[in-house]
Order: sequence, then C-alpha cells, then structure tokens
Amino acid sequence: MTVAGLRLSLPALQYPKTKLLILTLLTVNMIVYAVVDTLTTAIDAATWLVLLLIYEWEAHGNGLPVAESTMKKVRTGLIAVIVSVFFSYLDDSEWLDVGNSLLWFALIAVMELEVRRPGIVMKHANLFWLLTLTIFAGLIGTAGIWLWQQAWLDAYDALLWIVAFGFIEVDLFDFLKRRQPHDLSNQ
Repeated sequence: MTVAGLRLSLPALQYPKTKLLILTLLTVNMIVYAVVDTLTTAIDAATWLVLLLIYEWEAHGNGLPVAESTMKKVRTGLIAVIVSVFFSYLDDSEWLDVGNSLLWFALIAVMELEVRRPGIVMKHANLFWLLTLTIFAGLIGTAGIWLWQQAWLDAYDALLWIVAFGFIEVDLFDFLKRRQPHDLSNQ
C-alpha cells in the first residue's frame, strides 16, 4: 500500500511505537470522555485502559513489581467496575452498549483462558481462533452501527479499542499467521 508516495506494509510497522501511539490515543480518548460525556463512560474508558495496561504488563513485562495475588485482586476489582458499568447500561436500556459490553466480556474470557488455561486453548486452538474472529467481527459490527447512527465519539472509541486489542493483546500479525482458512479444513 502506498500513502503519499511512501511504500507501507503492515509488518513494517514498528510495533513498540505503534503500541505507544495506541496507548496515547486511548489516554486522550479517556480524557475526552471525562470532559464531554457521562461519568459512567469516563469510568468505563479509564477502567478498560488500566485493565489493558495490566494485561500488557503481565504478557510482556519482565516480572511484576507487585505480588501476583495483589495483581489478581486489582484485575478482579477492575472487572467488577466494568460489570457495574454494564449494569448501568442495562438499567438505562442502552442496548448497543450492552451488546458491545457482552462482546468485550467474551474477549476478556478468551484472553483469561489463554493465560490461565493454555492447555485447553492449545487443545482446541481452531475453536478459540474462530471464537476470537467472531468476537472481533461482532465488535466491528457494533462500531459500524455507531457510524451509521452518526455517533462519532462512540464509533471512534469502538474502533480505537478494536485496534488496541488487535495490536496490543491479540498481536494481530501473529494471530493472522497462526491459522489460514485452509488450515481449518484439515481438522
């Protein structure tokens, strides 16, 4: 692909700089929500950002500076906040937010299984690969609905988080290399 005369390929992206850019955009996103939207959405954005940083730290850090039990408690507390936000969306009948939250819960469950029960995930690798693709397809669909509704901030937020988890947590390049469509027919 060429952009303004420059040849650009996805593998050529400098991964750490891409991560920093995405984390910066997510931080700005959180601030924007705090300024122009509801307290609930600001808390939601902040909690997801901290949770993403913890997952990144656990997956790629050189050891945690706090005890594993402490980190587990922090992660559990963050997930409890996210569940509370989900119930506020449910209570307010914000159905698109409810569906979006459920898809993110599914992605977190898959990621937790990959970290906590890698044997199960490896045993059923094709199923988990398809499940992850399905979840991301649902998230992209949700972002598309927000675009269609001209809910620009929600659409931007959704697309930014898809990119963030795609590059930072799932490692999109490795994920797409793991399975090709012809691999699925060899089951």
